[in-house]
Amino acid sequence: ILNGHSSSGFDVVNMVKNMDPNDESLKATGGIVHCTGSILAFPGACFLWNVRKPEDLTMESLAPVLLYQPRLEYLFIGCSTSIPPHVIQSIKQELQKENINMVIEPMDLTNAMGTFNILNGEDRLVAAALILPPDDDN
Repeated sequence: ILNGHSSSGFDVVNMVKNMDPNDESLKATGGIVHCTGSILAFPGACFLWNVRKPEDLTMESLAPVLLYQPRLEYLFIGCSTSIPPHVIQSIKQELQKENINMVIEPMDLTNAMGTFNILNGEDRLVAAALILPPDDDN
């Protein structure tokens, strides 16, 4: 479950299975793990993702989406800035060559996380590619 996000990353619930009952730091967070940076979220798994801006979004960066089995029904691409329409169109065309029925939708981060959580809660085959832009200071 995607719990929230901040300028440094995303909070993911249930990332730690079989928590050690004696681990006070895990008990304090309730099993929430803060993933620093962009992430790819799947049912039951979440991975750090080396995409920091919409221009980094490529078929290569989305390779795990095609490798995931069983095939995904939905991919939500969340970003706090707009993703150029030609990038989304190219990604849709390429992903749908491999999985014609996959729905690919760009959204803002909050809506992508919420939609992922709802469909994941319904045991749908869904993924969220969440792009956390770099700090303006860097």
